[in-house]
Amino acid sequence: MEDIGEIDVVVGILTKNVEPTILHVMNVVREGILQYLSPYNTLVVVSDGFSTDRTAELAGLFELAPVKKIVVEQMGAPGKGEGIRTVMEIAHRLNSKAVAFVDGDLLSVKGEWIQEMVRPVLYGRTDLVVPFYVRDKFDGVITNNLAYPFTRAYYGADIRQPIGGEFCISSKLMEILRTHPLFPSDFGIDIFITTVASAEKRRIREAMLGLKLHESTTKYVDPESSLIPMFRQVVKTMFDLAVYYNGRNHRPASTEIAGVSEYYGPVPVPVTVSREKMLETVSKRYGEYSDIYEKLLPKDILNHLGAYLEGKQYLDAERWSEIVWRMFEEYSETNDVRLVDALRVMWLTRFIGFYNECKDMDFCEAEARIRENAIIFEEIKGDVLGEAA
Repeated sequence: MEDIGEIDVVVGILTKNVEPTILHVMNVVREGILQYLSPYNTLVVVSDGFSTDRTAELAGLFELAPVKKIVVEQMGAPGKGEGIRTVMEIAHRLNSKAVAFVDGDLLSVKGEWIQEMVRPVLYGRTDLVVPFYVRDKFDGVITNNLAYPFTRAYYGADIRQPIGGEFCISSKLMEILRTHPLFPSDFGIDIFITTVASAEKRRIREAMLGLKLHESTTKYVDPESSLIPMFRQVVKTMFDLAVYYNGRNHRPASTEIAGVSEYYGPVPVPVTVSREKMLETVSKRYGEYSDIYEKLLPKDILNHLGAYLEGKQYLDAERWSEIVWRMFEEYSETNDVRLVDALRVMWLTRFIGFYNECKDMDFCEAEARIRENAIIFEEIKGDVLGEAA
């Protein structure tokens, strides 16, 4: 870093066992930098999360000149959060003005993304750029039914994809993030960035990045091995931050159904999600947390869940919202991580209901339903936590 000197923009590429895609991502990032950031001194940092394949080797061999590049093994333990922390520490030492992050498994990354993410920060128009992707209605399975409505209801921040994966942050926001006591080491990092920016009243802007396709989407077919660990990390971070910021910095949420009205862009790639495996997981795991459900949930919801297990009902948005806020209310008092795991089972239950609601809808119709459900989330929050919460 002493040899590199000061850098205006750092673009971090987060990798772990992404040998098939890393060269493509690096090449597109290079093209974007040369086309859109040529006046700026820019550095690409490949932050590798202890890959066991040839990811780091290929990244090291791939030439980006005239763009500067370093490939590093991330600091700390395995986990995306530590990969991002590594990039932030490098950017901090190099006095960078803007820091962007992209995942190393992206198949749909475009050079224009660099412009859309970085320029608003460099021009002083925002502290955080978050992505708005065109995604299949069954992609973003944690976002649509939990991360988005919770963030909107709790902080008044209508950020459609708060765990989108790609970001750009200002140096001021970076300093808040890197010194924050709740900085997560894992998949909680995306919701952490969005939440801290919202709670600290930093300026946030959405970038229209079009279609998103990444290799990890294929893992949705196996919720036990992929989605469940991610859910635990994301939601625990989200709940911990909500407790940390409780009573501070809340802004009223809008009840307007904004967003997509008419859409004429490319059709999102369909995502395969195994409802059967989700049903199997719910049936297998429900009994592990029955004591929590019986303690916290009203009788009508328990009866509804019983009918669900018999294949007679699906979990609707109103009951799902009440379950979330009651679980969060208890978590804020006990910090019991079993509540997050109990909510995970209910989340899988809700997804199956969401599937039935939206299976015959097009992109715009599904987006409208997701936002309608988010308004229900806001209303139920007031009923459970009180209007001042």
